[in-house]
Amino acid sequence: MASVVAPAWRSGASSHLRRCAASPLAVHASRRYATAPSRNRIVRELDRASRISSSKMTKEQSMSQMQKLANAEYFKDGGGPLFPGTFVALPLSRYPRNPRELAQYQWNRMKHWLVGAVSVLNFKLKSMPNWTTRPKWKARRGKIAPTAKAMYREMLEAFAEGDKVTLRKICLSEFAKKLVAAVDRRDPKERVRFEVVKYTKPLFYPRLVSHQIHQVNPFDKVMVTEQAVVAISSTQQASRHSAATGETIPGSLKLQDKIEYVVLSRQANQKTFETGPWRIWGTTSATTLQRHLEEKAVIDREQARRAGITKSGRE
Repeated sequence: MASVVAPAWRSGASSHLRRCAASPLAVHASRRYATAPSRNRIVRELDRASRISSSKMTKEQSMSQMQKLANAEYFKDGGGPLFPGTFVALPLSRYPRNPRELAQYQWNRMKHWLVGAVSVLNFKLKSMPNWTTRPKWKARRGKIAPTAKAMYREMLEAFAEGDKVTLRKICLSEFAKKLVAAVDRRDPKERVRFEVVKYTKPLFYPRLVSHQIHQVNPFDKVMVTEQAVVAISSTQQASRHSAATGETIPGSLKLQDKIEYVVLSRQANQKTFETGPWRIWGTTSATTLQRHLEEKAVIDREQARRAGITKSGRE
């Protein structure tokens, strides 16, 4: 009996082992084991992923830092563009003659004057620690026009003499570069002379026609830019002379009556409320009604684009 059972058991066991060896579970387990990554490979993949992530973060940080540095250089000492919507009133003799256009011009002039006045007042109030103390920052509007007058005369004389050091000192970087480039283009055999013969219309000029202070650098929450436009009326004389003989070059003498709009700019600190020195941004022109409406249309389109508004009015 035992001899019969034993072969049967062996036969059954052998058949069971064969079935186990051929079972799908055994096959799948074997395949999983064969394709599973080694520990070294996992470590290498993790290191690679870490390097890629670190490189991406460093690149993003460096690009952001570069953009911040570029903005800081662009807006340094009050640099940057003229404030959008700056309104420089025309002389009374050039005001629109049409009553409707005159009313529209005066309305826009007053509206932009109010915007500038509010910006200056807000900064002044911000500099007050509390309502019972005096403000730390003062506009000193009465000193702006004489300062612009003196600085602009100094700039014109330095430009005529080719004094690049003075030009870089009193002018903002971009404007100074243009003036220096113009000096470098001059004929070395010639010299330029300049003279303010007299300042004209002293009852009306020099006159502060625009004064605003705004935060313009999106990466800088401390510094703000203060801009002022001053109208100056004068009679100027310019001429070119031979460097060898000093004689005036025929046809080079020019005598002109001018009204010029000089833009001054500087930065102010929103924490200490200290300001830097005024620098000459450049010059601008008086605002006509047509120019104002065109500029307003451009600003409105840009604001709509940034807000994501399409022509159909949907976002």
